[in-house]
Amino acid sequence: MFFGRAILQDGHPLLMLIESCKTLRQAYQIHAQTVVNGLHIHLYSLSKIFSLFALFGCSESLDHSRLILSRTDVPNVFMWNTMIRAHSRQELHGKAVLLYPSMIAQARALPNHFTFTFVFSSCARLPTPVPGFQIYGHVIKRGLESDTIVMNAFIHFCCGFGDLHSAQKVFEESPVRDLVSFNTMISGLAQGRKPHAALSLFTVMTRSGLMPDHFTFVALSSACSGLNNYRLAKQIHNLVYMYFGFVDCGRSAHLVGSVMDMYLKCGEMEMAEKVFNTLENVKSAAALSCMVSGYARAGKVELARQIFDQVDEKDTVLWTAIISGYSQAGQYTEALSLYKEMEASGIKPDKITMVAVLSACAGLGALTFGQRVYNQCLKKRLYGQDVILITAIVDMYAKCGKIHAALEIFHGVPNYQRTTHLFNAVISGLAQHGHGKIAVLVFEEMEAAKVSPDEITFTGLLYACSHSGLVEEGRSLFKSISQMHGINPQMKHYCCMVDLFGRKGNLDEAYKFIQAMPFEANSVIWRSFLSSCKLYGDVEMGRIASTKLLEMEPDHGARYVLLSNILASTKQWEEAGKVRKVMEERGIQKPSGWSYIELLDGTIHQFPASNYKLHPQKEEIASKLGEVNGRLRAAGYAPSTVDVVFDVDEEEKEMIVSYHSERLALAFGLLNSGPGEVLRIMKNLRICSDCHLVFKLLSRAYKREIIVRDTTRFHHFKNGLCSCKDFW
Repeated sequence: MFFGRAILQDGHPLLMLIESCKTLRQAYQIHAQTVVNGLHIHLYSLSKIFSLFALFGCSESLDHSRLILSRTDVPNVFMWNTMIRAHSRQELHGKAVLLYPSMIAQARALPNHFTFTFVFSSCARLPTPVPGFQIYGHVIKRGLESDTIVMNAFIHFCCGFGDLHSAQKVFEESPVRDLVSFNTMISGLAQGRKPHAALSLFTVMTRSGLMPDHFTFVALSSACSGLNNYRLAKQIHNLVYMYFGFVDCGRSAHLVGSVMDMYLKCGEMEMAEKVFNTLENVKSAAALSCMVSGYARAGKVELARQIFDQVDEKDTVLWTAIISGYSQAGQYTEALSLYKEMEASGIKPDKITMVAVLSACAGLGALTFGQRVYNQCLKKRLYGQDVILITAIVDMYAKCGKIHAALEIFHGVPNYQRTTHLFNAVISGLAQHGHGKIAVLVFEEMEAAKVSPDEITFTGLLYACSHSGLVEEGRSLFKSISQMHGINPQMKHYCCMVDLFGRKGNLDEAYKFIQAMPFEANSVIWRSFLSSCKLYGDVEMGRIASTKLLEMEPDHGARYVLLSNILASTKQWEEAGKVRKVMEERGIQKPSGWSYIELLDGTIHQFPASNYKLHPQKEEIASKLGEVNGRLRAAGYAPSTVDVVFDVDEEEKEMIVSYHSERLALAFGLLNSGPGEVLRIMKNLRICSDCHLVFKLLSRAYKREIIVRDTTRFHHFKNGLCSCKDFW
């Protein structure tokens, strides 16, 4: 009887309109007419209307569906499942999971396998796995542990949290293991960086008589990518061909992309290109995105851009691939410009896009842009549950000079959500800002939370100790790398120790440390040692370091400049002149400097050293430079020209230091900012001693905080002082 009524209602003209409903206004009109015609008293027709609003895809429609549910005397299981699914689709995973207890409270709405599938899907996106395991207890209580669909959903949930032990336990105890079960487990093992286990499980699967599908090989390709094994990649590619023959985009675009990505991550660009070129003329977005990412990772950004520009209909994945490519190649301005284009085109970014953009903001020091992206994450409800995104935000704030904001966000992350990468971002940020003691305290938090440190952790810690003069703490941490944490110290750790000893003036200890190293020192170590020799005016040690550097990098201009500066600082003019002459004879140029400054409107302006005359505000900048020099003279400033390696008279040397890129950026910033506004400048070279003094004086003269990020660290100039305490 009820079934007959359902057919009658389903054929009602009003309910038939649901299929063609395009706008929320139309949905409200249909709902109003169902009430007028009395259809709302029947649970079947009410469920149809309810589903229309719940799955419409906006917050207003979801609110209306909640109202319908609250006024339904006894909602059926379909309505509860739809409500959970709707919240999950709108990324409201916490609320989706909280709906489950309300459903259980109603005896007539017993959960089925669809319920658990939707709930486990939302549980996988929560910051903690606890609710998922609690709900699994209900699965056992309901006797659904033999339901393959429910078990697959729980296995997927476990793999999402990296709990491969629980996933494997459920998988092995499951009485029926179908293709989906195997695919889910293989994918989980691949994502959990257990490629050999994934490949072994594939063998078990084929021996059990199950035929793999495209999803199986997508997971296997992902596993092989982690091994960086070309022979294995070729074997998997042969298996794909054996099972499916020629795979084109029409059959499985995702599989084609995965095979290409596998080759790319194995460093086999040529094979990836061959797979790409065998596709039909109309190539899928997945394949195009894969090639864009591959070319970008290989440093071939121009080729990546060529493919990108050929695509008429670009999706989120393709936009993200090209933005990530430019960001990884260090072309941050282009990455941010592309993101603006993406926004203008109406394509919505996802979490991966946001991470790529935040990375570009961090690289460029674009705080205003980074804050705007952070606000977008909050608005889109992307922030809070994804620790990768949180880490990117912390890293952005730290590298843009707002270390306190980075720390505030970090301390708001619960312990169970903190990862090694998150701790590394904070420790590295503190190191750049010269907060060595705080970095060590954060490391103690890391140990207390039982989060395992890695090589990057100790690089950041030793760097922090070096820039804070914490010699004893640095010695202790260096010993603990191998003795307590079982990590073999790498070249970068030795470099940090040489820098630590050298900055403190312990040049003999630094030199002995280099000689006692288990491998030959590289150019980075000798350059660090040479910088310390310059700082303390030790010409003899400087000659040793210079000789090593010039053997390794005979055409690198910075090496000659450092040696010349050491000789000039100790008034060995003739020797310094010889070094400059060698530079001239070999045609070696001093590395060109440039600086960026970001205004509050988010625009970024670049200034090369000694070159501002092509700038639209060149006359105003020249006038401001004159004003700045006047204030400096009034403060008793006398230019230091030691770092100028050109063979010119003293007056010309003073002119050269006056037009360093950071000073041009500062003059522009003073022109285009309001009183008291913080000025943030990013520089590609180490700030010279003269500019460092100038910025201290100007911070007092203009009553401004000036933040400069050079290749070494952050300098916060305020009230005539610098945060580095002249130790950089």
